[in-house]
Amino acid sequence: MNTALLGSLFACFTLIAGGLAEAEPPQQPPVTTCNENTLLCIGVRSDARPFSYWSRQPGEKASDAARGPLERAGYTGYMVRICDAVLAEMILDAKPGEFTFNDIGIYDIDMASKSAVPTATSDIANKDAPTDNATSSINDSRFLNLGVKFDILCDPATITNERRNGFMVSAPLFLTGISYITPKGEDPPNKICSYPEKPLIGLVGGTTAQNEGINALLIAHELPRFDEVLIDYLRGDPSKREAKPFCGEGTESRIKSYPGYTAAAEAFCRDDFHYFVGDLEIITENVKRFPGCTYDNGTRTYTNDRYAIFGKATATNNETDTSRQLQVARFFEFLSQKVVFNPSILDKAFSDTFQGATPSHKLEVFYWSVRGERE
Repeated sequence: MNTALLGSLFACFTLIAGGLAEAEPPQQPPVTTCNENTLLCIGVRSDARPFSYWSRQPGEKASDAARGPLERAGYTGYMVRICDAVLAEMILDAKPGEFTFNDIGIYDIDMASKSAVPTATSDIANKDAPTDNATSSINDSRFLNLGVKFDILCDPATITNERRNGFMVSAPLFLTGISYITPKGEDPPNKICSYPEKPLIGLVGGTTAQNEGINALLIAHELPRFDEVLIDYLRGDPSKREAKPFCGEGTESRIKSYPGYTAAAEAFCRDDFHYFVGDLEIITENVKRFPGCTYDNGTRTYTNDRYAIFGKATATNNETDTSRQLQVARFFEFLSQKVVFNPSILDKAFSDTFQGATPSHKLEVFYWSVRGERE
């Protein structure tokens, strides 16, 4: 083989290698935002790990299940996987061109909340606020915007009596409960005001942890030395709970709410507060994101919370949109089929989300009651 031939081959390989190095990675298709032209709009979360969140890491979205519009846009999690499977089935079942990926809009609830004007939201929420301290769905941006900004709420939303009114509700899709975790190896405070410069309890605002969770800990006498704080919190004005610090002026509130799970988990891992209260799987999975952040407790739940998907068709120009109502009905029809059939989409969503984990006995019994003995 002569020198000229070797040189040509070398140049050829160099060009190929250079082309591969400069090649752009395949881009995700642009997210279709909800508008008057989309036939169905899905409300998702970007910060409710491990049930509904946005991820930059391809490994977190890896699955052999059909890729729906939510996964293609970068969203993943247990509830997202269920919604995506239903949406993919709806697209496959439709006639050519009748219902496509482009007909499905995505509304990021967390992103919208960050950009919203707080006073406007507060005015809307307080207009019909109940007189008691129960968490009202109208004070929750998820339910405030369901049927207004989006049609399907694909989120770890707990079934409550209030949330059943005016919405379509799926069968229960997950069983969890309120729990709490504490920094590993750290002794609990001896007194309510042992550390007045930092909160005692941290939780995420707008979740069942704010009322049902705190009340469950009180009923169970789980934190007896702090019962006075729990009672004071539950009896206070829901909109001004942190305005009057329990330990006096210039001190932190004993119970502090955070805008999202990432913020709350980060504060917990900085040792900003001692007790992190919330749905067990959500608080533990979010804390695990921070290297070196370890915790104790989190082995027992104090409530039985059932997650479901909620729906309500948005109106077009303040008028009922029959075609949109039809798509919402189709969504729940396909969802019910995929849940109760064996194998169930619930098993697939669990194995893809909690890779290598085994459902708790309580959750396994719940799954069995939904789809029967696993095949």
